[in-house]
Amino acid sequence: MDKRELAAAFRERLAQLVTADGQSVATFLRRTGLDRSALSQFLNPQSDRLPRAEALRRIAESHGVTTDWLLNLSNAPEGRQEVAPAVQIERASFPSGGSPLDLWRREAAGTKLRYVPSSLPDMLALGEERAPEAAEARAGQPENVLEGFDLADMDVEIAMPLQTLQDLAEGCGLWRGVPPARRERQLAEMARTCERAYPSLRLHLYDGRETFAAPFTVFGRLRAALYLGEYYLVITSAEQVRALVGIFDRLVRRAVIGPDRVHETLAELAGQAGGGAGQAPAR
Repeated sequence: MDKRELAAAFRERLAQLVTADGQSVATFLRRTGLDRSALSQFLNPQSDRLPRAEALRRIAESHGVTTDWLLNLSNAPEGRQEVAPAVQIERASFPSGGSPLDLWRREAAGTKLRYVPSSLPDMLALGEERAPEAAEARAGQPENVLEGFDLADMDVEIAMPLQTLQDLAEGCGLWRGVPPARRERQLAEMARTCERAYPSLRLHLYDGRETFAAPFTVFGRLRAALYLGEYYLVITSAEQVRALVGIFDRLVRRAVIGPDRVHETLAELAGQAGGGAGQAPAR
């Protein structure tokens, strides 16, 4: 079967799914993560365009069919077969160097990245200020979701507990023993970065006494990755990715300090870390 025949077969099966169960086009787009432009091209009889493997998998999974059925390579009863949830474990770094994060960031370029860090967001963390205890606890595997990231490529939202930054300012917990000058420099740099990069970079601070979230990142609408230290639990199910987007959005709604004024809070904390008179936000 050549590409034109494959595209025609896919177009026919796709059209069946679009109208399946009386759903609207808007519902289909929401379930699959496609946009209207891509759907129009796939359904155009004059086009032989086929979706990428990731998009094909999302279409199949969101409607309980197989990718083989979508491409007319299988004729399961009514075209319906349940597919297993797309969850797998990936090493945080490859033995030969590099990380799956590189691929995930490239695939999600131009979309929104939602990030709940395990400690300090790596884009905002100065290397020398990373707590030695934190590095040891992670067995030498720091979380580098945003390392080398260009904010021109993606919209970035970060949500984290206010108490993490208060611990840094006070030299508590993971930052016990880190010199005050280094902690002050870290917080001051975070303040400058958050002010300069806003609104492309938005940091939300929630009250960690009332709200808890495990560290995770959502890369656009393609995948989510839960950070496990030396590994990531990777989720590519469209429904499960949407669920994690919902969890992140709830963290944003519960924020006690928003991204438009977080730089002021960080500057106050920097003053506290350096022994200044400024008072940190109450715990």
